[in-house]
Amino acid sequence: MANSMLSALLVEDNAIARVVVSKLMVEQGMALEEAENGKAAVESVKGGKSYDLILMDREMPVMDGHEATKQLRLLGVKAPIVALSADTQQCHKDLFLQAGADEFIEKQPLTKDKLAQILTKYGLRRGDAL
Repeated sequence: MANSMLSALLVEDNAIARVVVSKLMVEQGMALEEAENGKAAVESVKGGKSYDLILMDREMPVMDGHEATKQLRLLGVKAPIVALSADTQQCHKDLFLQAGADEFIEKQPLTKDKLAQILTKYGLRRGDAL
């Protein structure tokens, strides 16, 4: 196995959701950093951090997921950005995709299988992961 783990950024204001996703990501062999809102995610990238995958919530204080996704793309982020939201209205999906998200996934529930599919789709699954 390579020395460097693949890394993901979870942008989510709900602490319980962060714990759940964090556990799933670790099970998949990925390093995970967290940001509580879109502004924190943008600042992290401005500070020089890069990620292999970004999981982005929609509704957050300070800066929502749509705006954060736009800002990240303007900063040159090429990593897949997967929008996660409990709200599956088509207008919200469209806004995320227009902002530059690669995909929109219903987060309730975000299961191990759903996450594995996302990682496989973007070539981020380790050979020894489940």
